[in-house]
Amino acid sequence: MITVAGQRLNEGTRAIAGTPAEAARARDALLDLSAASARLARQLDLLAADSGGAGSEPPEVHVALDQAAAAAEDLGNCTKVAARAIEDELNAEH
Repeated sequence: MITVAGQRLNEGTRAIAGTPAEAARARDALLDLSAASARLARQLDLLAADSGGAGSEPPEVHVALDQAAAAAEDLGNCTKVAARAIEDELNAEH
């Protein structure tokens, strides 16, 4: 899912300034990437929870998984904002 969204985004970013249809494809790819990032963040959170972070000092794997989950969540939020910006520009053109 992430690979496909990334490929679609790569194709769309070259054409964001092109036609509205191309910008819409880039927006859709960003939204796909946002959804995939949210799923990845949830999976990483579950793995972090299973890695035993309940002690006074969590294991390194727990910390790493927790940081990866936060990064995936940040990526999803950023791609969602970028998609909204494209949507706003598309709406402004009408």
